[in-house]
Amino acid sequence: MKIFSAMKHGLRAPMIALVLLSLLNLLNYVDRYVVSSLVPFLEKSLEQGGLGLTHTQSGWLYSAFIVVYMLAAPVFGLIADRLPRLHVLAAAVAFWSVLTLLGGFAWGFWSLLIMRAFTGIGEAAYASVAPAVLADEFPAKQQSRSMAFFNAAIPVGAAIGFTLGGVVGSNYGWREAFFVAGGPGLFLALLIYFLRDPKRGAMDAHVVVNAPPTARDAIGILFRPRWLCTTAGYALQTAGFGSLGFWTPTYLDEVWGLSVESSSTMFGAIIVVTGITGTLAGGFLGDWWFQRKATAHLWICGITSFVATAAILFVLFAPNITAMWCGVTIGAFFLVMSVGPVHAHLVHILNPAERGTGMALAIFVLHLFGDVPAVPMIGWIAEGSGWTLAYTTIPICIFFAGIIWCGGAMYEQRISKRTVNFTTHD
Repeated sequence: MKIFSAMKHGLRAPMIALVLLSLLNLLNYVDRYVVSSLVPFLEKSLEQGGLGLTHTQSGWLYSAFIVVYMLAAPVFGLIADRLPRLHVLAAAVAFWSVLTLLGGFAWGFWSLLIMRAFTGIGEAAYASVAPAVLADEFPAKQQSRSMAFFNAAIPVGAAIGFTLGGVVGSNYGWREAFFVAGGPGLFLALLIYFLRDPKRGAMDAHVVVNAPPTARDAIGILFRPRWLCTTAGYALQTAGFGSLGFWTPTYLDEVWGLSVESSSTMFGAIIVVTGITGTLAGGFLGDWWFQRKATAHLWICGITSFVATAAILFVLFAPNITAMWCGVTIGAFFLVMSVGPVHAHLVHILNPAERGTGMALAIFVLHLFGDVPAVPMIGWIAEGSGWTLAYTTIPICIFFAGIIWCGGAMYEQRISKRTVNFTTHD
């Protein structure tokens, strides 16, 4: 206990918070994406041990979770801006872990859908609070890196989810995969209480920390141009990333004839490597460029989205499997480079007292207009028109995300010039 107490109050507290919250973010995405590589097993008939799902039903397993996730996020954002944040975090992690475990006892589509959907409550509370805590632990010049490290857990967790589902599902069964995914979170939830809850606005000495936002204030955030532009781009990027992650193992199985286990393992390995390197590269580049150009975060998001678009389009027309994997690797690398910068920009444009609410509303918007409609829509298109047309939707979403983010960067530049001119005339 003395060791934990020293860690809690020592100078290393920000790094300890970053590591633990990143591990929990990793588990968050293990849980979210384990179902992706289980789709072929869940679509088997009841006699073969599956649940007899269709492609569209499989897509709704993801989207039902996201619907609850995005609806719960604004509520927990308002709660987190008022209550002790560590209590909210611990309860959230324990709740989603229990619901993941219960997914292994599903007996049909509707039972699994309900369990997956309500898992979104716990994950919404966590995703609303954790970035706000980190924003109060690290100064602005380090926030892109800290957010990049925190969000590097997204592709790594997704990759572990793909691999876990493919390997455990193939060797032991899809029920066992849910059991393995849900267990670790219950232990890590206890460790949250060894963290400190930093003062809100601790790293924003130059900013007046307002009172916690009301529901009316929260609605006002939705109509701020800077927040709206950043979140709109993020919504389209989420549509692309969520669809890429959910459907790629199935696409490789049906179009390229790769087994679920081999494609999930290979795709998982690519996501781990590109997730770590791409996310951290975006974070370090964001901090370096931000000190020289205030619009750097959005420019990085836009430019990397265009490169990712070209790489994923190449996957559709690759001449062989090796070239196809190269396209997936390059696309995944540049796609995740925007994760750290976009989060850093969001916390930068929000007042410390409203960061929980602002981040929660971003979660709501980016999923409502992002992966919630995109994932089942791609399954529906694949059933009716084939995988080439369906998979083409992914780079289209990413391309328009880049357009919006570059437009947002130009808007930020105009604001900056106005502020300088106003100050000069004063």
